[in-house]
Amino acid sequence: MNQESIYIVASYTDTVPGKLITARAKLKFWNRYDGDTYSHISLSRDSKLNNMISFARKEIGNPFNSGMIKEDIRKDMFTRVPEKSKIAVMQLGVSLEQVAAFTTNLNRDWERRDNFQFNYIGLVALLCTGTFGLSRENHYFCSQWATSILRESGIEIFEGKRPQDIRPFDFYRVLKEYIIYEGLTRDYPEEGINNPPKVYQYKGYERGK
Repeated sequence: MNQESIYIVASYTDTVPGKLITARAKLKFWNRYDGDTYSHISLSRDSKLNNMISFARKEIGNPFNSGMIKEDIRKDMFTRVPEKSKIAVMQLGVSLEQVAAFTTNLNRDWERRDNFQFNYIGLVALLCTGTFGLSRENHYFCSQWATSILRESGIEIFEGKRPQDIRPFDFYRVLKEYIIYEGLTRDYPEEGINNPPKVYQYKGYERGK
């Protein structure tokens, strides 16, 4: 079966929201999560990671002006504190039909980006409860949107789970076997990593408490 790759990038940058998300994950010190220091999720079709899409701040100094943006791991928030910025890159091998749908859906949402807003209320609810976020029409935070668009593209990561309940490090925990790079963002090769894609297979998901 012919395979194409998509890339899911978990990241941590030294920002106030990033610190809050990772601090919330660490509160239950007796039941820690794999990858719980990661506080952001981005999606890419290119292993160079210079044209990722996600929901985040549009201005470095203003976390309240946020929405759908394009990201480059060598710019903006990823380079603000280079000694603390880190990423885990997961490469999923998917079918030609799935990658075609994924690309179409990415382009569709990007064209409609002015209609979307950041789901602050949903994220705060998820931070407060640790398990339950809130959904609002045309409002997303990063992991909520990533879960939704992957699901729409026929790539199921969290079957039966609501997108607004998915945390960034949930991707890491479920997709560890697909990681092709983990470390400081600044050390990621400029040419990307072009491994033969490992076929993604859904294996079920049991959320950590």
